[in-house]
Amino acid sequence: MLSTVWRTSRRFFSRSWKLPEVPLSETLEDALIRQLVPREAQLVESQQEAEELVPELLAARVLGLDCEGVSLGRWGRLCLCQVATPGQVFLFDALRKDVIEVLRPVLTSTAVTKVMHDSREDSSAFLSQFGIELAGVFDSQVAHTMMLEQQALRPFQISLNELLKMVLRLENEKEASLGQRMKKDPNVWFYRPMREDLLTYAAQDVMYLPLLHQRLCDQLGDRSGCRVMTRSREYVNYARMNLHLSSPKAAERRGLRLQAMLATQTEAALYFKLNLGAHRQGVVSREEALKNFKDMHYGEIADCWVSAWNTGRNILFLERFEHSSHALSKGITDVYLTALTAR
Repeated sequence: MLSTVWRTSRRFFSRSWKLPEVPLSETLEDALIRQLVPREAQLVESQQEAEELVPELLAARVLGLDCEGVSLGRWGRLCLCQVATPGQVFLFDALRKDVIEVLRPVLTSTAVTKVMHDSREDSSAFLSQFGIELAGVFDSQVAHTMMLEQQALRPFQISLNELLKMVLRLENEKEASLGQRMKKDPNVWFYRPMREDLLTYAAQDVMYLPLLHQRLCDQLGDRSGCRVMTRSREYVNYARMNLHLSSPKAAERRGLRLQAMLATQTEAALYFKLNLGAHRQGVVSREEALKNFKDMHYGEIADCWVSAWNTGRNILFLERFEHSSHALSKGITDVYLTALTAR
């Protein structure tokens, strides 16, 4: 239950509440929980309050970081930024004036590790909306990919909740109910005042990240997390992809050159993130075209060109850019157009 409490050291009221108790298990001893799992959450709604918290956040070695928003990404709106310390979760209201700008020293610091899960669209939102380029990111989705690579298994994009279940046997208990609501109303994070169940969901989405960081480092044999952080830079750099395109529609030009980050694959196709909005992706499905991407790993960026797009305008069909590519482009485009017309 959320409560309004008076902070005697500050000149304003603040909403704070207790976070759920973490059950002990064979894999989670009490000392580790007390050391790495926060016990209280607080909503931060003013520049002044955010400023008072910056020294504490800069002094931390590891923070959990997550964001919520409307169509979160390059052309969406970041509405809430959650930061977890070992003692507390702070929820910064990004719609309040200058609250996020105050966090710039923390978000750009290489001395403070920020544990995130699939940081790509969050990174893009920070850069496009606030001009903030993240640094010091440990991406837990990247860590999971590296674990699968060590086992010679095909990587896939695991959700945070599934990763928490797998590694810690924990989960965000609000995931199912809030997930359905967000599908019905994508603007829920924009409304003020924020509902209690949304705040609870947001806090739980970040509270386990410092603990998850330690477990993933142990399982990878990467005690400092440096190997994961090095590869996580590719996810952060996603925010700078395709900045020459001013809108999603600007990509609808045959032969247009752009960058594409390999996200996942099936037996029949490769799927790419493009930094052209959270709901637009690139696809390579032509058998001959797939051969040109054999050397790519998940999270890597390839130079490509657009051969066609689907009628729903949410998928761009891609070919890998080579010096000989444009000599073949017209014939390949004709193949795509014929296939699309046949549908």
